[in-house]
Amino acid sequence: MPTRLRRPRPPLPRFAVAWFPSFEGIERIESFRAKHDPMARLVRAHLSLVFPFSTAQSALQVSTHVQRVVSRFPPIAVTFRPVRLFANEFVFLMATRGAAAVVELHDRLYTRSLRAKLRRDLSYEPHITLARNADLAALEGAFAEALEQFGDELGAVMREVSVLAVGEDGRIERLRDIALDSA
Repeated sequence: MPTRLRRPRPPLPRFAVAWFPSFEGIERIESFRAKHDPMARLVRAHLSLVFPFSTAQSALQVSTHVQRVVSRFPPIAVTFRPVRLFANEFVFLMATRGAAAVVELHDRLYTRSLRAKLRRDLSYEPHITLARNADLAALEGAFAEALEQFGDELGAVMREVSVLAVGEDGRIERLRDIALDSA
């Protein structure tokens, strides 16, 4: 008796949560990222709050969880200033003022249905990725350029976060913007 061939299961959907800051100077960040970050063509400059994860949950279930969490947070003033090398592969623009509140929001988002998705091997430090390169010489060049270009303080207020769908090709689709508590 012939055995039936099983069709492979489609991949689980992938989601993420991020804040897309808009402040004076964001165009400088986008221009820099276009030269130094391969992800720049797939997603605008952002601060990740929940990193991409696969799940059997629907977009509605993920959005509902995010809504429950962020609706309890007031808007967060965030300032970015120091540029930092990370893991010999990245250049980050680090959040300073407001960073503790962003960490608290991140930690709260990784509760309930997302608890198992938290990577405990890495500590969370709020940042915007400016560059990524596995070639150390190229990365150091990008770092030196970033130090020159981003010596001033850049700031914005986080008033909403976005639930994102992450395609198999890495493309990002904004599914829903969810406001922080404005009361």
